[in-house]
Amino acid sequence: MIINGGSRSNSVFFAKHLTNGETNERVTLCEMRNLAATTISDAFREMETVASGTLCKNYFYHANINPTENEQLTHEQWSLAVDTLERYLVLTGHARFVVEHHKKGRTHRHVIWSRINVTTMRAAAMPDDYAKHQAAARELEAAFGLKAVESVLGPDRSTSPRPARRPRTWETFRGQQSGIDPIAMTRTLTQLYHQCSDGAAFAAAIADQGLTLVKGRAGVCIRDTAGHLHSLARRLDHVSASELRAFLRDLPIAPIPETT
Repeated sequence: MIINGGSRSNSVFFAKHLTNGETNERVTLCEMRNLAATTISDAFREMETVASGTLCKNYFYHANINPTENEQLTHEQWSLAVDTLERYLVLTGHARFVVEHHKKGRTHRHVIWSRINVTTMRAAAMPDDYAKHQAAARELEAAFGLKAVESVLGPDRSTSPRPARRPRTWETFRGQQSGIDPIAMTRTLTQLYHQCSDGAAFAAAIADQGLTLVKGRAGVCIRDTAGHLHSLARRLDHVSASELRAFLRDLPIAPIPETT
């Protein structure tokens, strides 16, 4: 089972994504809890209204719960999965709604929680949420007898190599809109990296793919054909930061042009 998510504020985007009947064969609103709303758009508006009385910007938390291929959960198992993740995230009792997507024989569920505790009018802190996703997934796999998925954090970070990082949720959504799959890009860039002898050869190779290297605020980035930026470090599997710096050390990389 794979679980990912994070604190968000872009409700218009998520409302559109969650109700998208074109990319999903079936969209089902499974649950509304502690909300007066009856639709997804109204639920987001209600959460935003509550948050307006606080200083919280990312006022809702989105999580995606994905069993692996050929694994189907019962209604009771889905309820337990959502409640278990909620317990790990320390969002028990917060307003939430659950949406199920079914596509090509696979089912996954999205859960949206309000981060605002209506009693204290304070936002729930979300530290170490990635580790909590992993812990919840491992507990549910054991409880349901599912195939164990290797944790991105690694079974033992002191002795085991860290598995390849998956794209962030927003990167996956952006790829669905642009048609540029971040996972496929990672495979391509990693292959080119190992085929090239130095940074100059790598820059030439990715240029043939319509990609360019630019220097962003957080380091070296790839600009794709849609104009979107990707952290190069996140698009290379099992390449350390020090290895990447050494590989690119003699390559001049232009900064991202400022827009006026």
